[in-house]
Amino acid sequence: MAASPASALAEPAARSATAELETASPDVEVRVGIHDATRLEWSVSVPLPERDEVQYVIDVELDIPSNAFARHAPWDQLQSFTRLDGPAETIRVPEVVTIDSLRRGAVALANRLARASDGFARHCRFAISLSGPEPIEELEATLSIWVDAALAMVVDARKKLTIAASGEAQELVRERALVDEYASVRLLELLAGIVRALETLLESESPRLEAFPAVVSTVGTKVADALGRELSYRASKGYVNADPMSPSTLEQYLDRASQLKKHFQEVLFLEAEIYQVADRIHHWVAAFVAVVASTWAFAWQIALVNHRPTTESQVGSGIVMVAVFAGLVYAVKDRIKEFGRAWIAGNVHRFYAQRVARYRAPARRLPKRDVIVSARESFDQVTSRRPDPLNPESGASLVGTLLRYMHKGTVSPQPGLGASGVRRIKHVFRYDFSPLFARLDDPVKQVPVLDRAPRRVRFIDAPRCYKLPVTVRVQCGDVVSTEQVTLVLHKRGLDRLERVYGHAPPGQVDRGQVDHKETGIEPDH
Repeated sequence: MAASPASALAEPAARSATAELETASPDVEVRVGIHDATRLEWSVSVPLPERDEVQYVIDVELDIPSNAFARHAPWDQLQSFTRLDGPAETIRVPEVVTIDSLRRGAVALANRLARASDGFARHCRFAISLSGPEPIEELEATLSIWVDAALAMVVDARKKLTIAASGEAQELVRERALVDEYASVRLLELLAGIVRALETLLESESPRLEAFPAVVSTVGTKVADALGRELSYRASKGYVNADPMSPSTLEQYLDRASQLKKHFQEVLFLEAEIYQVADRIHHWVAAFVAVVASTWAFAWQIALVNHRPTTESQVGSGIVMVAVFAGLVYAVKDRIKEFGRAWIAGNVHRFYAQRVARYRAPARRLPKRDVIVSARESFDQVTSRRPDPLNPESGASLVGTLLRYMHKGTVSPQPGLGASGVRRIKHVFRYDFSPLFARLDDPVKQVPVLDRAPRRVRFIDAPRCYKLPVTVRVQCGDVVSTEQVTLVLHKRGLDRLERVYGHAPPGQVDRGQVDHKETGIEPDH
């Protein structure tokens, strides 16, 4: 019996999905998204080298319109942390069962589920971008493969990580229970992401839109069945279930999910040692500037002492002149000291950096606490001018403030981490825009519209938003990755990101990662 076209195309898709879930890409990866109502997040993954050190540069530009900009200290608004991106290894029964080995296994499952969610969403976007009369029967099979693979991963991980041996220590039994609950939370997040991706099929303007409802219905039923089974499982285990009719239960569920993420992701975070360069060299700069100012003052003192008046009348006027000059000398001396300290503190990033960070592996991973990443960071602020989009040839321009964050880092090879499956180092940055909100106009404006029947004028509420271009550029060796988005915000907070993916149809904005929250990241610091 000949294989159907759907099954023939589903087999390569299944192999591709399995390969993608088994391995993590060693290449540079850049993501930009909205973390919450006030913070923009960008994350950068760079490869962990096997032998030689790797140099990389992260360059971020935030172009803020002048009417929205408010003076603030950029370092106070930036939150950053660094972690190991992995492990990418297959989930297996630990040879020596420890709390850390169980936690790493749970993190491996979370990463694989995140890649399954990304793969499902990517296939949905690919289906939207296609045009023409090609049959799409294989789409249903391909999307089902991602769902089945994710469910199978959770079942396999639970068999390997959550079943306690007889006589096992109580703390290991407790950790296995936490692994089971964490796997459940991540599965629920995966199913929610799949539902959102299916909604993009129905909301698209694809010429094949009429065929999508059948696919969404079939795959949606599979997801609903999986969700029902998992909720029943959670109830049998006594885990908190999100009750839509109980706000307190919803709050408890979110709080529990956040605690689980922090508990397991902590095993990957590197220990940071961060200091401001200006604070570290403050005393040396003060001493240097004081020497320069004192030398200048002492030279003038010698010149005044050697100036001897020849007559009595000149003696009186000479004393006055000496007193005046002495006062000027000491006043200028103090100004030299203050100006010198301020100039060096404000321009230290041009010569070196404003902040230096070193990230070490925790002692439980590498006993010597080796430095994995060292970086120099700086913020710069300049006035920007962009052509007026209404008529660029007119010579009119829009004035703004360009905030530029520069991060120059070095990743050192660590064979011990590579052997455990770690492939990349991941930096996550979050920038808080809340100082700007007080300068923004009201979030809603009334706009007059005309009703046809009956013919009358009425007013409707229209959103008043501001758009900030954001560019994240990463260079690692000869590889350059760039992510350009437009951040849309209003007085109540960040609203969405607008971006155009390379595979989207011309003029179509892909909303797949609007209000994106980085999966698996919820640090406790």
